[in-house]
Amino acid sequence: MTNMERREAMRGMSIALIGGIFWGLAGVFGQFLFEYKGTNARWLVSVRLVIAGILLLSTVLVKQRNTFWKIWTDKRDALILVLFAIFGMAGCQLSYYTAVELSNAGTATVLQYTAPVLILGYESVRMRRCPKGFEIAALILALGGTFLLATHGNVRTMALSGEALAWGLLSAVMMAVYNLLPTKLMKKYGTFCVIGWGMLVGGIVLSAFTHPWHVAGHWDLEAVGALAVVIVVGTVLSFSFYMEGVRMIGAAKASLLASVEPVTATVASALIMHVVFAGIDVAGILCILAAVLLLSLPGLKKDR
Repeated sequence: MTNMERREAMRGMSIALIGGIFWGLAGVFGQFLFEYKGTNARWLVSVRLVIAGILLLSTVLVKQRNTFWKIWTDKRDALILVLFAIFGMAGCQLSYYTAVELSNAGTATVLQYTAPVLILGYESVRMRRCPKGFEIAALILALGGTFLLATHGNVRTMALSGEALAWGLLSAVMMAVYNLLPTKLMKKYGTFCVIGWGMLVGGIVLSAFTHPWHVAGHWDLEAVGALAVVIVVGTVLSFSFYMEGVRMIGAAKASLLASVEPVTATVASALIMHVVFAGIDVAGILCILAAVLLLSLPGLKKDR
């Protein structure tokens, strides 16, 4: 590897890492809006998806004008897009931010990151193969980590409310749908086009039930700034940085670096929101992160 290639690789790694950090901050600033400004997950997700979808589609209109409407000309692709928008995009965001509202950004993000284990289970059933040793280890780590976060190691008590746990695990299921459903569409029409339409359609459908035009909460400059972080930094910039990282260093390496998201959410929750994590919480978080890393490393080797 030449010096120029090495510098380019380091730049790609840094960009992907920043994307993951930006994603982690979105949940924390959402928690700030819930706790201090009186907003709720339903309102925030509706607004976030619609505005972020418009911003992303604006870039598609400028750079990929020919493919902007093309996805809607194929009935099958349009149906898959709508399903992705409702279940993958709106479902994932609503369940995640509801879990944040009921617990905190760090815990909700870590629970959502059990999604790779769910994807592993789905792929094993679909391909009719038994999980490999490291995959079984990842499953045990993810289950163990979730158990520690939910109960603090005592089966007779719940450290996390049942409702928060349910929404957090549902967000993991929806995240798995989010990752699996649009794969072929993104290859055919481009990632930004599919994600942009998914956000906009998902936001519009959700808005029919949440009525975000009835503005919830107390709005001042702090609230507007936090909303801007959630939408611009935590959605548009995070996704743009991550996809640029994928282009420069490959999907496997970029996804591994983006795993900094739950770490960022946990640390930022403690520093900004003053959430106190017990030692057993940290152990649970580390177990789930270890599971994510175990499932990422084989792809990393292939990507070299």
